[in-house]
Parts: sequence; structure tokens; C-alpha cells
Amino acid sequence: MTYHLPSCQKMSANKENNLVQAYVELNKFCQNGDYERALKAAGKVLQISPNEQKAFHCKVVCFIHLHNFKEALSVLCNPKNAALASDLVFEKAYSQYRLNCPKDALDTVDSASELTPALKELRAQILYRLEQYQECFNLYRDIVKNTDDDYEDERKANLSAVVANLAAINQSADLPTFEESTYELSYNSGTTLVMRGKYNEALSVLKKAEQACSESIIDDGGTEEEAKEEAAIIRVQQAFCQQQMGKEKEAASLYHNVLKDKPSDQALVAIASNNLVVINRDTNVFDSRKRMKAATQDGLEHKLTSRQRASIAYNQALLAIYSNQPDFCKQCCVKLNREFKQDHRATLVEAASLHKEGKRQQAITLLLKSGGVLVLAAVQIMLAQGDRKGVVKLLEDSEFKYKPAVIGLLYTLLAADNEYEKASQMFTDVYEHYKNDDEAMSSLRGVWRAAADAHARAGDSARAALAHEALARAAPQDKRSLARLVKALRGDPARAKALAEALPPISELECKIDVDALESSKWMMGAKVVKKTVQSKQEQSPGTPGSELGQKTKPKRKRKTKLPPNADLSRPPDPERWLPKYERTAYRKRRGVRRDVIKGSQGLTTAAVDQYDMSKQTPSTATKSPRVEVKTTETWTRKQQKKKGKGRKW
Repeated sequence: MTYHLPSCQKMSANKENNLVQAYVELNKFCQNGDYERALKAAGKVLQISPNEQKAFHCKVVCFIHLHNFKEALSVLCNPKNAALASDLVFEKAYSQYRLNCPKDALDTVDSASELTPALKELRAQILYRLEQYQECFNLYRDIVKNTDDDYEDERKANLSAVVANLAAINQSADLPTFEESTYELSYNSGTTLVMRGKYNEALSVLKKAEQACSESIIDDGGTEEEAKEEAAIIRVQQAFCQQQMGKEKEAASLYHNVLKDKPSDQALVAIASNNLVVINRDTNVFDSRKRMKAATQDGLEHKLTSRQRASIAYNQALLAIYSNQPDFCKQCCVKLNREFKQDHRATLVEAASLHKEGKRQQAITLLLKSGGVLVLAAVQIMLAQGDRKGVVKLLEDSEFKYKPAVIGLLYTLLAADNEYEKASQMFTDVYEHYKNDDEAMSSLRGVWRAAADAHARAGDSARAALAHEALARAAPQDKRSLARLVKALRGDPARAKALAEALPPISELECKIDVDALESSKWMMGAKVVKKTVQSKQEQSPGTPGSELGQKTKPKRKRKTKLPPNADLSRPPDPERWLPKYERTAYRKRRGVRRDVIKGSQGLTTAAVDQYDMSKQTPSTATKSPRVEVKTTETWTRKQQKKKGKGRKW
């Protein structure tokens, strides 16, 4: 007796067999890395059974491997697939991260019920992209500490990159160091030194990193071109070190060599081009504009840090000034202010543009409106205009009036207008401001020295003594300051005498001074004056009787008479020997050359033609031209008179 299966059971068996066959194909393609065919196999599985979690997961992973992140995110965010995508938090966050949406990716990671090791590493990468370096550093340090696998070197390299950026924010921060076991770690260590301003040390570390990079790529089977491209970023960092050290020619050569190889890294090209613009400054503007175009291409906002993009925007604004593009410069300043919150820099560049256009008053108004340190830039423009009184008033009302450099500037301006009483009052206010701060009092020696001079010129001896006292207190070991204080206290003899006891005795000072050497030295006048002065003193000083007998008079040097090689001393010299050949009497002009050609307008009279027509003149008049004879005689007389005073001999 035979039994037959119902039709529904037959369909179920066929479906299960097809599903198994589809999974076999999917597994084979995934193992071979053929993600396009694996994607089709996953779709086939989902066609048979739409609720297959593993097939859905494989489909998303295939999209990611094929760099089709938009499609992967679209599948994950589809409401129909909400149940299947609920556990795929890592894949969703990673797709958002690769699509340059780091904030959305961070929200996705933080929404996970459990922070797995994979999500931790992804979160650290997202924090690095968002430039939250301190939180990223803490997370990476925890990952490195609690993880032990084959990716330890990569994690250390990432951690060292975070350390380099932290050093850029705070150069004096206490940060860990890493063993330079790979060229990535060496490069990041060198970058950390660069951020700390130690360019010489960084240069040697970066050269080692470049060598290690080339050796590593070649050992792994790569070509020299691949090694050169991988080491391009290290060479650009070396060029930056040389640029900061003032070796701009060497730095420019390195930048040009890197750009000549046309690296595929767009961020690297942008940084090298921007640094070349900085080296060019206001020269070679055409090349700078071409470089700036490469540094401001689309898509770089996701590959450069905000600090790097702000520097490029700032240099672009400066280049607009050099290119005489004030409107474009203003647009760059607006961008610098809105996107990077660098309002002071933007205002300074815009004021510089206005100053170049000749709108100085508008530039000053803009700078004063911003306030702060930009007031000093307004001071510079006012000084260029010669407005000294306006500068004095502005600085006296500013917050910088007690800064040493500003005090020095105010004193110089007041002294130029002979307002010593006002300068004396200013130094009194400065003294009242700093009198309770011992550290500041000891550091402002130059201020107290200038204050003493101002009080003395203003005729206020009491305040001058007070300034000298502050100077002596600031430098207790300086005996000169103490001596000046003693001199200033001549109105108080008792106190001056008490202070004078600390001065060294005069006998000690006398033994160290060579009076004769001081009298004979003329170091202020130069070597030639010294020589003449010493000789004149020796000639004027009377010697002892009979001293002139021992002196030998220096004989006058006689020069030998130079004669020409064919000179005949029995004959007198030719009186016309100094004249040019064409002025001598024996000179004959060449035949066929007509020198006295009549030149003139078409209206020349016939009388003038007859005058120069030799065929119409009588034989007595057709002799040697008197013009030539007069010229020869006058020239000879003039030349002889001229040569008499030169004393030339045979």
C-alpha cells in the first residue's frame, strides 16, 4: 500500500531544498570574496524566505564590502526591515560614519543596548573624526589595555595619532610616549614633536620613519612607486619642519617633489599646496592661486581637521589681498568667522584689505569696534598716518596701558613731543599699579630706568629717586643701579651715605681702569681716525733734546719714467701725440666718402647751393677749408691746456 504526500507538503519540501541550496551558494561566494554574486545569492535566499536574519545580515555586509554605503543604510533604515535590522547597530553606525555623518553614527552607537568591543573601536574612530580628542584618548587607552589580539600595533598607531592632536591643543600637556616599532608609530611620534615646536628633533625622527616605511613596503612585496607614495605624507611633514625652521627653499623643493608624483591622497595635496602658498607670500601670485585652488577642492571638509581648514581659509583671504580682490577677501573673512569662529583673524584681514584700498579710517573703525588686541593693529595704522596724539589717547584708555611694550611706546611718543611731565605722571601711575607685585617689580627693570629718566627730565627729583629705588630693589646685585640711587638721594645725605657703604671702594675701581689705554683708544671713530690721531699727537708732542737726531727721515719714493718701446730721445716729441688721428694735420680722409653732404629741406635757397658748389669758386678760395684749420688749432690749444695739469710723462 502506497501513500502520497499532499501538495502543500511537497511545496514545503521544495522550498526547504531551495533554501539550503541558496545558502550553500551564499556561503561559497562569501568564502571566495565574490561579494557581487554573494549579494545576488542573499537576495535569492530572501526571496524564498523574507524573514531570514542571516541572509539579510549577509546582504548588508556585501553592500559594505562593495562600498555601497548608501544602499546598505537604505536597507537598514527601511521600516519593512525594522525587525531584521534591530541587531545590526554596528553595520548601521559604520555606514553612517563612512557617509561622513559622524554625529548620526555616534547617536547610533550610543543607542546600542551593549557596547561591544567592535562598537568601542568604532566609537573611538567617530570621536576622532569629531575632534573630541580627550574622550577618544581615554577610550583608546581602555581598548589597548583590555584587548589582546593581532591588531595591537594598529590600535597603538591610532592612539599615538590622538596624542599628536592633543599636543597641538596643549603643547605642555603630559602625554605618553610610544616605542617606535613601526613606521606609523615613528611618524606619529615625529608629529607630536612637531606640535610641541621641537622641529629639529622631529626632523630626525621623521627621516627614520621614511626609511622604515620604504623598507616595510618593499619587504611586503610592494614596488618603489608604492613605497614612495606611502612615504609622501612623511616627506610633507619633513618639509613643514624645515619651513618652520626658516629653510624655505629646502621645504619648497620637497613640496614640489611630492606634488610632482601626483599622490592620490587629496588631503596631502591640499596641505602641500597651502604651505607653498605661504612660502610664496606676495610673490608669484599666479602660482599661488593655482595652488590654492587645489587646497580648496570639494570633499576636503571631511578629510582635514578644522584647524587645517581654518588655516587654508585664512591663507585664501590673504591671497585675495595680494591678488587685489577685496570683495572675494570679504567673502573669505565671512567664511572664516562663521565656520571656524575666528572673528579676530577675519577682522584683521578685512582691515588689512581696507588699508590697502586706502580706506584707512574704515579700517581703524572696524578694528576699534572689535576691541581687544586688535586695538594695537589700529594703533599701527594711526602711527603710519602720523597721528601721535590720537595714538597716545587711545593707548591711555586701553586695557594694555600697563604692558611693558605699550609703556615704552607711550614714553617714546610723549618724549617726541617733549611732554616729559605727562610721561612722568604716566610712570607714577605704572609704579602705583605694580608696587604690591614683587615679581612684576623685579621684571620691569627697563621700565624703572626709563621712569627715572622721565622724572629727571621733568624736574621731579623725588619721583626720580623713587624710580631708582625700584630699579635697585629689582636688581640688588647691580652696583650701578645702587650708585644711581645714591646720586639721586643727594637731597637726603644720611640715607645716601648709608646706601653708599654697600658700594665697592674707589681704590678697587681705580686699579681696574687703565687711564692711558682709555685716552689712547678711539674706538668710537674707527681705525683710520685712530691712526691719524696717533700720528698727529706724535708730531705735535715735543720730544727730548736731541731726539730728532736719532730719527730717520723716510726718503721720497721716485717712480721710474716709463718710455714707449720705440722712443727716440734725440728728437723732440710730437706735439700732436695726444690728439686723435682725425684731428692731426697729417690725417687724410678716405676716398669715396662724402662727409659734407648738403642736407636740408626742399626749400633750400640757391645761394646756399652756390656757396657749397666748388666748381663755381675761384682757385684762391678753393683751398683747404678754414673750418678744418680753426678746429685743429682750437682743439690743439684746448688739449694742450687740459693735459698740462695731469703731469703725464713719457
